[in-house]
Amino acid sequence: MSTKSYHQVDDDENEKVIVVTTADNSNNIDSSNSEQDEAKKRVAKSINIMVLTVFLQSIGFTVMMPSMYDYLEWIRPSFGDYNGWVVAVYSAGQFLSSPFFGYWSNKRDAREPLIVSIIISIVGNILYAIVYKFNGKAVIIMAIARFIVGIGAGNVSVCRAFASEVSDISSKTTTMAKMGAAQGAGFVLGPAIGYALAYCNFHIKDLVINEYTAPGYLSVLFAFANITAILIAFKDTRDIKSRLEKEKIDIETAKANSNSTGVKRPWYYQKNQKLLPIFVSIFLFAIVISIFAVFETILTELTKRYYNWEVKQNGYILGGTGILSIVVFVVISLPFIKKFDDRKMVIFGFANLTVALLFLANYGKPFNWETDLPLWQFIIGSVFVSIGYPIASSLIYAIFSKVLNPTSQGTKMGWLTAGGSLARMLGPIWAQSIWNKCNQEGMVLFLVTASISVVAIITLIVFFRKLDPHPDYKPPTPPPPKTTSINADEYDESKPLLN
Repeated sequence: MSTKSYHQVDDDENEKVIVVTTADNSNNIDSSNSEQDEAKKRVAKSINIMVLTVFLQSIGFTVMMPSMYDYLEWIRPSFGDYNGWVVAVYSAGQFLSSPFFGYWSNKRDAREPLIVSIIISIVGNILYAIVYKFNGKAVIIMAIARFIVGIGAGNVSVCRAFASEVSDISSKTTTMAKMGAAQGAGFVLGPAIGYALAYCNFHIKDLVINEYTAPGYLSVLFAFANITAILIAFKDTRDIKSRLEKEKIDIETAKANSNSTGVKRPWYYQKNQKLLPIFVSIFLFAIVISIFAVFETILTELTKRYYNWEVKQNGYILGGTGILSIVVFVVISLPFIKKFDDRKMVIFGFANLTVALLFLANYGKPFNWETDLPLWQFIIGSVFVSIGYPIASSLIYAIFSKVLNPTSQGTKMGWLTAGGSLARMLGPIWAQSIWNKCNQEGMVLFLVTASISVVAIITLIVFFRKLDPHPDYKPPTPPPPKTTSINADEYDESKPLLN
């Protein structure tokens, strides 16, 4: 409180003193602002740790890709035929574990599921690195190892749910785009690191460290670094206790209402949470992941079929398109992206993917427009994939984080991750089947995939309004205004106050 004295002259020219008492909240406001700034820094640091975790998980998935097939053949030439199944079981593990880890993070400190899941990944990667010791059982052991690593990768749902829950509505798009950028960077750098590890060839006692086993050991080192970063820099800033108490009240209220009305709520019931936008978002996300999985799966065979490319040339095209994707990821994580509606941006992303798939198709029979796929046509298609995929995938995550209840997003974020894992698991299977059925001609495959992309655009337009943000999101409350009180018996409002 501060007090100031003013003088006021009345009509008889008699001077009287007006004492003005001001409620000076500047110190309190400064203190409050300082605390808010510190809280924002803690949240930002924790989000960055989640971004790091997603980045390292992505590297762990892709660093094995350049050498996994050769690893199987190195153990026994016939084992290479099982490479597709070994790749698929990773996604199966992630599909099963994502909802579980998401649910866990809803109930407990997020560090618990994060550290446990990373330890699980360590076990899987060590097993992967020593698969060669199992000789005839190597395929089964490698599949088990990749399945275990996939289970550990379910922590991506924890990372995305935490980042979404601690972000306000205005920053969700940029936050989720950062997650997408981290994942994209990991997908690009992983294979590059895998190729670099081809120069490893030494022994530590009985352990063989070569181009096949080194990715497993490197992933273990990354995992230990990740755990260290979480223990040192991560803090779960969510008020889980209050949230659980509120959820308990909501559940008891729902039970009471169901007893009185005879209507039973499902196990996943959450107050004020509509399920339609959740399932629409998962459907759209599964489509975008399927499209990218088709491109990823057929790329090597396509370039060998039309251009006779080897590993080096494919590395160039993957590196170039990967860098472009990272640039797009970074651009959509900048603040200016808030000016655009997320749903319209996703439509734009799917439009790019549709154009890409139309370029990647070679129009042979029955069109007879071209017998091969011109290189310029392939490059244009690859560029459009690199633009459309990061936009669609990142902003679907942003939409999903906004249609969910602002709290307790872990389980349902796990649903989204599981949907993507299922698409990544099944996409290569049906893509490979169509490719082989059509004598390794890409027209039917890419036109079918383009049709699926068009279905996604139509779905988004039809359910556009259903994907509005959750009603519980509210704008921030402005700070209280500065108040002033006058302590005077005879204060004339018509007279000025003089210092």
